[in-house]
Amino acid sequence: MKTHNRLAALGLLAAAAAAPALASDDEHRPRLPGTDGFDRGMQAVANRAGRGEPGHGWRYFSDPAAVRAVVIDPQGQYYLSRGKGLHRIAPTEPMS
Repeated sequence: MKTHNRLAALGLLAAAAAAPALASDDEHRPRLPGTDGFDRGMQAVANRAGRGEPGHGWRYFSDPAAVRAVVIDPQGQYYLSRGKGLHRIAPTEPMS
């Protein structure tokens, strides 16, 4: 398994472990994107990895009610998981 896949998997595990702590009564049903297209169900998952540590620069988001997570690598590539591993979903342009 490549390093970035391992790091992303670790992030998803962290997101899954944090889900019960973030849950509230209104999170028992999946949320759909609003009419503006913004997905309000996704919650950021803290990543405290420092420079030189595995996971540094990666961003993790989870929606426990919808059983999905998004991981963004330092180069801006998006990965989606619906509980069956990560799949790259959107190559992006480098940030300027």
